[in-house]
Amino acid sequence: MNREQYAAMLQKINETRVANGDVAACIEEFRKKYKYVYVYNDSCFKKIFGAYANRDMAASFLNAVLKLEGPNCIRSLDFIDPSVPGGPFVKSVTSDLVALNQDKNRIVIEVQHKGDDSFKDRLVFYTACHTLQNKVPGQIYALRNMDFIALQMFDSYPESNDYRHCVQLKNQNNEVFFGKHMLTIVEVAKFIKGDYRMDESRLACWLRAIECINNEQDLDENAFMANVLHLQNAAKLSNFDMGFLVSEAKFMSDQAYTLEIERKEARAEGRAEGRVEGLAEGRVEGRVEERHELAKRKLQKGTSSVEEIAEDFSLSVDEVIQLKKSLGL
Repeated sequence: MNREQYAAMLQKINETRVANGDVAACIEEFRKKYKYVYVYNDSCFKKIFGAYANRDMAASFLNAVLKLEGPNCIRSLDFIDPSVPGGPFVKSVTSDLVALNQDKNRIVIEVQHKGDDSFKDRLVFYTACHTLQNKVPGQIYALRNMDFIALQMFDSYPESNDYRHCVQLKNQNNEVFFGKHMLTIVEVAKFIKGDYRMDESRLACWLRAIECINNEQDLDENAFMANVLHLQNAAKLSNFDMGFLVSEAKFMSDQAYTLEIERKEARAEGRAEGRVEGLAEGRVEGRVEERHELAKRKLQKGTSSVEEIAEDFSLSVDEVIQLKKSLGL
């Protein structure tokens, strides 16, 4: 499924949960409709690529992104805060996935969907956080090598035909000053939208495979390497149990994410650009009213505390208290 379909599924699961409906049946309906999850979702990405059982696949993907071959290849990975089967999603030191290779060098992956004015600041900030964690034990200033990978759903270099960019600290003559750290930016959206049919690199193979899965398309066994086929199995919605999906649905309250989806839908419907923001915000406000109505029903049942209802419906305690007063309770 794509990003919007994944968000819609989580919203439906959460609505069913807070209404005391049959969550298992709700999830089963989505499993009949969709075969795969949205791979680039933070939690899904970590569950797929951050599981010990998928370490060989993750190493293959990282080698493709970093263009590592022969003796320079990543041969083994040890995850920092790995994905735990059935457990909730937890970021590792501000990033989606953090691992150490066989030489104890750090590899970081951050999946980014929003290309606003702050994204460069965020990348530098995240890199700084990991730099502090990347010291050689027992030495004050010595740092290990680190690769920071940013998978971006927007363009950082819109004028460039390249979709992969390597950034290092250099001087005015383009000479490398510090070679231990590399930031590799992969413009996923540019690759998907662009004409890269002649690109047969391992990274291109992986990006096409992930896009096939997000579009609910099975992979051709003759066209892809074994590790990419492993991805097809790892990304199946059936592998994501009810506990994982309910946890995701319960805690996914990123309003900016919702607004972005609404803006996209509004533009697709041919709305004027100047009206898109108001339309999106209007829909979100409508959903707040829906949450208020659901909260009122639960208040009338008297089976939950104000705090529990506030958490269930993503409302403040004060909002729930006011709703309770409006019902004369």
